[in-house]
Amino acid sequence: MLARVLVIFFWIASLTNSFSQAGSVRVQVLNGGNLDFIFNSISKYKTGITYTNYTRIGITVNDNGNAAYVRWELTAWFEDADGDNNITGTNTLHKLPFSTVEASTSIVGGCGQCKEFFPGPPNMVLTNAPQVLIDGNALGGADDVPPNYVYTTDQIDISYYCGTSVSLMGEPADYYSDDINLEINMYDF
Repeated sequence: MLARVLVIFFWIASLTNSFSQAGSVRVQVLNGGNLDFIFNSISKYKTGITYTNYTRIGITVNDNGNAAYVRWELTAWFEDADGDNNITGTNTLHKLPFSTVEASTSIVGGCGQCKEFFPGPPNMVLTNAPQVLIDGNALGGADDVPPNYVYTTDQIDISYYCGTSVSLMGEPADYYSDDINLEINMYDF
């Protein structure tokens, strides 16, 4: 029996209010924008599938020396387009709870002032509510946004886990899909 769990990553590089003299922040997916979990053995059903450091993103931050910006965050969540709080199969009666997919992070290079909220384990259990993956605050100082992060050197890896904490044994074989959103924002509060 072959079950496919497809999680298509629709990455939203959300800018702060706009590119302006006040500053900007963005995320760039460098690799790993689409991911398939293919459960084609009993062993994979029992233990799940892990993709370590699968998605690499680069962070660009420029606060233009504006001390009003004190923090930035990278958040992730399931889009849940049909509003049912599940990953839906091709047969819409087939559902998997969001909790079957988890994520963790690791700092690859640069991003020295970043705080990982889910370096794993425990991993972040994905839901349809935004959760902070990375907090870009510097430690101390009036201007807590580290200046001049560049996506080519300031990078974060994201690992994914499906069926490792929540068993998929007994779930119907189907092609399940949903979108995971990433959003990065800079704040002045």
